[in-house]
Amino acid sequence: MICMTMTERPLPRILVYEFISAAGAGVQLSTGASTGGHGVPPDDGDAGEPLLLQGIAMRDAIAADLLAAGRYRVCVADSAAAPFPLPAAAASPEGRDTAHERPVRHGAACPPRSSDAARAPSARSAAPGCATLRAMPDETPAAFLARVSPGFDRVWVVAPETDGILAGLCRAVGPARWAGCDAGAIALCGSKTATRMRLAAHGIAVPDGWQPGEARPHPDGAWIVKPDDGAGAQDTRRHAGFDAARAAFTAHAASGRPFALERWVDGEPLSLSLLCGSRGAELLCINRQRIRLGADGKLGYHGVDVGIEAPGGARGRVLGELAHAVHAAVPGLAGFVGIDLVWTSGGQPVVIEINPRPTCAYVGLSARIGRNLAAGILASDTRSAAAAQPSGGNAAGAFPCPDGWTSR
Repeated sequence: MICMTMTERPLPRILVYEFISAAGAGVQLSTGASTGGHGVPPDDGDAGEPLLLQGIAMRDAIAADLLAAGRYRVCVADSAAAPFPLPAAAASPEGRDTAHERPVRHGAACPPRSSDAARAPSARSAAPGCATLRAMPDETPAAFLARVSPGFDRVWVVAPETDGILAGLCRAVGPARWAGCDAGAIALCGSKTATRMRLAAHGIAVPDGWQPGEARPHPDGAWIVKPDDGAGAQDTRRHAGFDAARAAFTAHAASGRPFALERWVDGEPLSLSLLCGSRGAELLCINRQRIRLGADGKLGYHGVDVGIEAPGGARGRVLGELAHAVHAAVPGLAGFVGIDLVWTSGGQPVVIEINPRPTCAYVGLSARIGRNLAAGILASDTRSAAAAQPSGGNAAGAFPCPDGWTSR
């Protein structure tokens, strides 16, 4: 049964799932540096901005855009460690939030089993068309999404590529309901080495890299060692020379986790925010990343300055062409995509990595560009709506329809 009211045409149901805020205390990642560490000035403060705060900001910005569009029924996955801020309409006249006290009604086709009713998290009704969901105790993110995704038309996931997290959640949701880059693009972008090689093969400037068995590069200079699948600054360091960098690379390789070794690129660390679809890539804005290099070579992420210059300017035209070239080189990029790069003193953009998901630059971007970005991203999805008709939540675990979404 599809959860809806009887008096209105059913609106598409969107689940917003940000991995770190939804998993709460169960997430071990702690800091982020999304440029991979090139082109940044030295600084003693390398602690960085906690990934949880970044995740909450992205989650709330996406949900706010979807609610403002007025075209969707929005459900946000949250946790006790990072509760979603319910709209004022959910609060009682006395100011007390009573949303969690409202009973959850189940459709006739998906009544809860008594065991499920005892274990299932409540679906809190925040306001008409808005609710929250939480995973059951000890339920993994992939298991949670596999259980609840059939109750939604689209599932919008924000997660790091590290350890295959984003790829695994994509598999759990399935292609019919997944909003964003496809599995192939996610897998490619999840490897810094594979991304670098793909872009280089298409004539796009990338840092020099080194892998075991290759000759020692010349001339010498600074090199950076970072996790090949990393989305954070953990174990990411700049080394003054190749020999020191190779020693660190070799030590990390012994742990079994893949690492990347790249030549350091001096310049201005930038990021591009793109809207990708079947017609190509639109450059939404040019951003400057505030990244600092510690005295020990460790990198720290300290936020992003969004929209530092107009995309239509001289540099913007070059970067717009770069965006189209990257999109052509990586089929499957869709929705919001970030490109991290360094703009060298010679006026050349060198691509460091591709983020196949929303980045911190999303926050506040709709207001800056004067249009609802979330609605535009979903509208750019050309897949047939019929392919994603919800099953009504009949999967094991009985997805609880939020209060106000169910009628017989």
